This record gives sequence, structure tokens and C-alpha cells, in this order.
Amino acid sequence: MEGETAIEKSVREFVFAKIQEQVWLDVAKSNTICVQSRARQGSTALAMFWLRVLRHKNNYPMPKYPYKEVYDKQGTNKVILKVDSIKITTLMRCGTLIMQGSWVLEWFLNTFPTIIEAYDAPERVRSEPSTVYKQYTESWKTLQESDALRKAETDREERIREDRSLEILEDRENIIQTDTAKAYDRMKEDKETRIKKLRQAVEAAAEESREELELMTLNVWPVDVLESQLRKLQTCCVRDGSTYIYRLWRSLLHNWLADPDRKVYIVTPFLDATRLTDICNIVIQHRIEANLDSIYVRQKCDENGFGTIQQVKKQTLDKYDAKEQMYIEYKIFSAMIYPFKRFHAKFIGCMKGNEAEVLSTSANFHGDHFDYSNMETVHYQKMSDVEFISKFLGPINASVHDIDL
Repeated sequence: MEGETAIEKSVREFVFAKIQEQVWLDVAKSNTICVQSRARQGSTALAMFWLRVLRHKNNYPMPKYPYKEVYDKQGTNKVILKVDSIKITTLMRCGTLIMQGSWVLEWFLNTFPTIIEAYDAPERVRSEPSTVYKQYTESWKTLQESDALRKAETDREERIREDRSLEILEDRENIIQTDTAKAYDRMKEDKETRIKKLRQAVEAAAEESREELELMTLNVWPVDVLESQLRKLQTCCVRDGSTYIYRLWRSLLHNWLADPDRKVYIVTPFLDATRLTDICNIVIQHRIEANLDSIYVRQKCDENGFGTIQQVKKQTLDKYDAKEQMYIEYKIFSAMIYPFKRFHAKFIGCMKGNEAEVLSTSANFHGDHFDYSNMETVHYQKMSDVEFISKFLGPINASVHDIDL
């Protein structure tokens, strides 16, 4: 066609040769390139074709590269891939392929032709990004490293000043403590005081036991009971996994998923069908309000049971009728993410506005820890959304995105 560039011609001829569809390139938006169907209603065949090209063994095959299928508020079905600092979105209804990123034009000119060529080529090892593209990314990394070094040097100098101040204070405190210790050694603790402290400790232990027995009678704790327990857990402690932490886990998920403004995250290396069924039942109970963002779990998540997450999902689906199965696959299973790196973190969290809540524990969300008595650590925290993302979600997501680089 008159006025079209070599890359436009290449893409147009490639698509027509493979599926007899006519396409055109739209570069009107900044940092965005769209390949669109010329058909008025678009083409679902074109969408499936783009997914075959991207997932080709020479390009970005599954499961090595994470494709996330999502539905936006208008019900539009999208498949998203983030790779080489570029976000690639396939609109399933109309077949439009959208590429976005700061270096998308350079990436499109240098990398997209190799993706097209690879579709017909025998299996091979993917080539590195172009020299110019690497130059841009390396320059950005160097700038970030320089900023980090400057901050580290400033922090080091600040620590030296603080350490010196602490040394002066410690010297003064040691003098005071030495004099106090000498005086205290000359005194003997009164017998009545010792008995009183022992009685207080026994009463505190008995009160905790009574409280735990009362909580065991409730599958889901009322909001006032839940809030009371969370206040106590702001200091990390050890509690029983089956009689306390399991009920706390269910109750907190009920509370969070009943609020549509809360985005909920579940992170566990091990997950069995019983706990996945718990999650499904809670989401179904709050199907209108539930806002489950992500479930991070290992591919091999049930070593003592069904083995892989696919087998655990199948066993879970068998407990529901066809209508509920479709809802579970769309609402819950599509939110599952399988980190590339090995992880052993266990927590549930939520974000609402610029605030976040986290319940972390040593217990796996699995029958080994929730069906049998185990003494586990448990800790509840509130923080900003920025802290939650950087300290909790960031390290887990890094193990997902590492394979994109």
C-alpha cells in the first residue's frame, strides 16, 4: 500500500499469508503500538492467531512466561504478557494486539520482526534484545545503581553518627546500671511479691486457655471478636495452628472479602483441596463484594495429597455443580500466579486506599498445619500500601518477573 513502511508491510503480509485477515498499524497514542483488524467487528480468529504466535516455542512459550487473563469492568476479555519491559495485550473479542512501554517503538522495530520470523522457524534459543535496546536499559540500571550507592553512603554516615551517640549513652547507662545493680544485689525479693507474680502468670495462662476453648466453638468469628484478637496479635506470638490460626485465617478472609474496596492477596507455597474449597466457599458467599486479586502458590503444592495445583483444582471443582464451576474458574482460578523462584512465605493481606493489613504465619494453608495440632507463629500488622507492596508483594512478584528479563 502507498506510504506504508517496511515493518507495516511485513506485519500485514505475514497475517494475511497465515489467516487471510487484513490488519493495519495504529501509532497515534504515545508509547503505544496497535495492530488492528480492518474488519468492522474485529476478529476473534485474529486474537487466537496472535496468542499462537506469542506462545510459540521460539518466542514466549507457557508456562515459562506468565500470561494473565483478565476481564475489565466492561467485560472485555484480555490476555496480558509483560516481557522485555513491554506490556503486550491481546483483546480476545476484536483481535487487536496492543504493545505499550517507554521503549516500545525501538522494541517493535528490532524485536517484533524476529517474533514473526520465529513462528515458521525450527525450535531455537531466543536471541538477546537489540544492542540499542540494551543500551537504553543498561543506562537506566546504571542510573538506579548510582542513586542507590549515594543513598547507601548517606545512610552509612548517619549510622556512624547514631552509633557514636549510642556509645556515649551506653557508657552513661552502664555507670548507672552498675551502681543500681550493686544496690539491688543487697536486696532480696519479698516472698509475697514472688507469689503474687506467679499467681498472675497462672491466671493469665488459664484465661488464654478459656478464651481459646470459646473460640474453638465458632467456625467464623464475629467482627468484634476478630478485631479483639487482631489487637493481641500485633505482637508476634505462638498459637495452635488447627484450633486458633485456621479459624483466624477463615474469619479474616470472610471479613476482607465482604468489602468490595479491599483487594485481597493470598500467598502460600502449599495448598490442599480443603483450603482451596474454603477460599471458593468464602468468595461464593460474597460473590458480589469479593475482590480477590491474586493467589500465589507453587505448581507442586500438595506433596502429601494430589501433588500439583492442577490436580488440587480438579478435586476442588468436583465438589460444585457446572454453574459454580464456571464462576470459580473465572473468579478464583484465573487469579492464581505460580512464582518461578522457590518461596516459603505464608501470609494473607489486603489493600484499601493507601492502607494495608497483613496476617503472616509459619503455618502452611494445608491440612498438615491446619488439621493437626501444631504450634505456629502468627503476627498481624497494619502499614501503608507502599510498604506492603515493597516488603511483601514485591519480593514474591520479583520471582515472577525475573523470567521476563
